[in-house]
Amino acid sequence: MTSQDDNNSADLPSAVMRPEGRSSLIWIVPLLAALLVGWIGYRAWHLRGTVITIHLDEGYDLRVGDDVRYRGIAVGTIRSIVLSRDLDGIEIQAALQPNASGLARAGSRFWVVRPQLDVTGVAGLETIVGPRYLAVVPGDGPPSDRFVGLNEPPFVESIEPGDLEITLATSRRGSLRAGAPMLYRQVQVGTILSVGLSSDSASVEARVRIHKPYVRLIRPETKFWNAGGFDATIGIRGMSIQAESIESLLAGGVGLATPPFAGEVVRNGHRFMLADNADEEWLSWAPAIPIGSSLLPVGATVPTPMRAVIGWKEGRWIKSDRSRQGWVLQTKLGLLGPADLFVPGEGEGTGEDAVLLEVAGKSIALKGDHQTYVGGLAVLSEQVSTNVWPSSKRRNATMPEDCLVFADPASKPLPLAASRLTEDGGKWRIDSALGLDEVWHGAPVVARADGMLVGLLLVEDDTAHVALLSTEKVAGSKE
Repeated sequence: MTSQDDNNSADLPSAVMRPEGRSSLIWIVPLLAALLVGWIGYRAWHLRGTVITIHLDEGYDLRVGDDVRYRGIAVGTIRSIVLSRDLDGIEIQAALQPNASGLARAGSRFWVVRPQLDVTGVAGLETIVGPRYLAVVPGDGPPSDRFVGLNEPPFVESIEPGDLEITLATSRRGSLRAGAPMLYRQVQVGTILSVGLSSDSASVEARVRIHKPYVRLIRPETKFWNAGGFDATIGIRGMSIQAESIESLLAGGVGLATPPFAGEVVRNGHRFMLADNADEEWLSWAPAIPIGSSLLPVGATVPTPMRAVIGWKEGRWIKSDRSRQGWVLQTKLGLLGPADLFVPGEGEGTGEDAVLLEVAGKSIALKGDHQTYVGGLAVLSEQVSTNVWPSSKRRNATMPEDCLVFADPASKPLPLAASRLTEDGGKWRIDSALGLDEVWHGAPVVARADGMLVGLLLVEDDTAHVALLSTEKVAGSKE
């Protein structure tokens, strides 16, 4: 009986335990939740921006939520204002926007913009009815998150690498004051940074910063005088009052003059004596010293284009006056400018009616046989100015590069970034978003890298491009 049961048991199948083949996806839920929380946390940290701390002596009614501004736009927000631990000032915590994190560098200067009134003018008027704010000028040091703010706005907001700092010594202060202008022919070329006694108290010293474009005016024989105040003379015809300028009359200032052949440009720290008044001889000096631009390398010459107008009469029976305007540049070969300034359109100005070009106070009759073409440009063999752009300061360019466009000498140059230029068949087409108009027609284009002339800007039918100097010789020129 037992053996039969054993045989029956041996015939029965045995169960085999195997793990369940279906995988559970429930673990993905906490993983996704963790990723979402991490992303939200990163976004919150990223949008928080760069947090910095600024120490100020006075708060000047700043409040939480006021702006931190650079170049007139908000780049951050004040998050907290508290007294410092030693009660010697206040600590301001501000959050800079992510795209303004470059302002958090050593050397950046912060100050409170508030209404201020002095003899030089009025500042901070917008804060009379609106909130006050922190202004900032960026530094170039390593990243930093702690700064000491200024009690007053800086006299020189930006210091360029090519600026020149000199010292003026005088027996008495007179009308010298920090922030007063340095004047050359009544045009400001620098700023007085500080005024105080010398280390031995034997004289008064003024630290002066000359702006980069005008550094070449300062030579060892340059003369300086106190231009503040005024001179009054009483005679039989009444009283005569002379002053350097209204600005120097109110705020003080220093005038300067440089004689011809005054030597090489001085170095930082050069010391000059300051005279009480200018000699008549100094005022008669008129040296030809080319000045530069802060956007060009030190020593680079700035072109001085001249305004030119071509005029002619148009019509067979009833004639009307027509004209075009633009800029031309004097070169050794002649006047370099747009071709349409030297040659009118087909059929224009023919017959007895002369085509005239007016430039530099002169009127030139265009005969059509003494101008040569250079790829959209033309050279007119006329010399109307002694200010000749040298051939050594021009070159051929191929690939678009950062440039400056110079037109009206009284206006700032127009920067052209390489990203705005597109090579187009021997010329550089300019991005239409810049919206350049005919005011710039014929303006010289100078490369920022080396200050070389690379072409002229031409505006035709609401489109603008840079006409490059030809790689070929101009009419067999040996220049």
